[in-house]
Amino acid sequence: MTDAELGLWCASGPEEPARFLASAIVERYNLSPPINIEKLIQDCAELFFEDWPYAGCDALVHGLHQRRPQVFVRQGLHPRRQRLTLAHEYGHIKMGWHYGTVGCQAVASEVSTGPAGTYLEIAPNLDEQEREATRFAGYLLIPDRFIRPLIRSTDMKAVLRGLDRTGVSADAAFMRLRHLLQPGFVFTFTVRGERRTYTSPGTVTPIGTSARRDTQALKRASIDSGQNVVSDRIVEWFRLTEFEAFEPVPGSPSATNLLRSAIAFHEPDAKLQQKILLSINGIVGGSLSADRARTPQQALAILRHKFDGRAEYREIIEHSDFDLYLRRKVEEWAQKRGLL
Repeated sequence: MTDAELGLWCASGPEEPARFLASAIVERYNLSPPINIEKLIQDCAELFFEDWPYAGCDALVHGLHQRRPQVFVRQGLHPRRQRLTLAHEYGHIKMGWHYGTVGCQAVASEVSTGPAGTYLEIAPNLDEQEREATRFAGYLLIPDRFIRPLIRSTDMKAVLRGLDRTGVSADAAFMRLRHLLQPGFVFTFTVRGERRTYTSPGTVTPIGTSARRDTQALKRASIDSGQNVVSDRIVEWFRLTEFEAFEPVPGSPSATNLLRSAIAFHEPDAKLQQKILLSINGIVGGSLSADRARTPQQALAILRHKFDGRAEYREIIEHSDFDLYLRRKVEEWAQKRGLL
């Protein structure tokens, strides 16, 4: 999709082989959620569901170099956990650079089968293969071509209804979704009494040590919020970023002069002024170089959000020249990329 097609909320996400491969498979077989992952495996491998005493291993794939590998899955997994497990094993099979016999250990999850008993230890040095197979599973079960148009709609209720249709656990759903969103989105839900919170990268939550778990603080700080059911969990969501139209700064003041003006109004000491200037410029430069924004509108929203929770700069941020400074920095950033 082009930047315009992705919409305001959507980030481009990581570019990696697992994602390209999963997207190619989705296109080739014209797949849409909920994906019949069991059939996909049976088309290329022998699939067995077995009882075994290895509580730390949900599945095992043997013979990745063979024409039809063998996949063994623990009998009785929660259906959502089984779906992700099967997609994970399918990833091992389809990613031709994976090798050996791979025992896939269970991870902490809302659908965990319980405390570990006897562990099966196979190929302990394959951590990267395991992580890559898990990412592949997310790309396959929640395909780009399915979820991105929903994000483009800027209707969070529609996005979460779509996630619910994928048949994966809430943990898996939000691990996937968070990386597709611009900074400023928070999702939280409870599993067996434990509060779980997922944020889009770069999100700044309200000030306070418990703010990530304090839904009232999040609601007060949010532009928009709501509640939806995803994977049988009541999910509360919060959007902390406002995406407003971008307007270039009138006149010719430099970004540095605008920032100096805002700082000087609050801090009379010249040495402290310079220290604050360097600190703020560092925050702005780091945020713009993170390569999540694709438009001036997104870049400005990210910068404003980044400073929302910076209490040490509150008086500076409230000065009218500070927002002009942010707009000027975005203007410079956009001009370098040919966006203005």
